Amino acid sequence: MLGIATALLYFLRLPPEMNRLLPWVNLLVPAIGLVCLFIGLARAFGAPAVYRGKIWGTVVTLLAVLLLAGNVVLFRHTRDVPKSAGAPQVGQQLANFTLPDSNGHPTSLAELFATTAGGAQAKAVLLVFYRGYW
Repeated sequence: MLGIATALLYFLRLPPEMNRLLPWVNLLVPAIGLVCLFIGLARAFGAPAVYRGKIWGTVVTLLAVLLLAGNVVLFRHTRDVPKSAGAPQVGQQLANFTLPDSNGHPTSLAELFATTAGGAQAKAVLLVFYRGYW
């Protein structure tokens, strides 16, 4: 349930100050899960007659600790990816180009920004590149 609530946070229109905090939620959710595992493990060792999965609980807890450590390492290294020097910036005008559409017909960027049948002009264009034919 907490994971679903976290996923919904990404779709809300939050102020920019709050958006900077969202990646930290990716560390908070596994940490809460790990605390729950530790509580379960403490119960298993506290009442061995009731909870018989002490070995399995220990294995699952160790795996959860390893996954959380991997999550932290990946979280730290995502900031090490260099920015692309050749990538267009937000709001930057692109040079006109022509690419085939999904039906194989050539379509230019200028055609996509042209006025539509209703008389409205497109404000933005989203390009989706497929990996290939399946």
